[in-house]
Amino acid sequence: MELTIRRKAFLEDLPGLVERAVRDYGIGLRKIVIEEDEKGCYTVFITYGVSKSRPYSSP
Repeated sequence: MELTIRRKAFLEDLPGLVERAVRDYGIGLRKIVIEEDEKGCYTVFITYGVSKSRPYSSP
């Protein structure tokens, strides 16, 4: 099963947000999608895999 979480960030916060996602989800990380809105704010979608034997835990 895959789950996707959404985070809002400004440009200067993106590197830290991506670094944390990689650290927290490790090999379970499937993809990261970054979208910019008209106000210059970014929405980051982090998709990761979860096995049925390992319950969801929020980072």
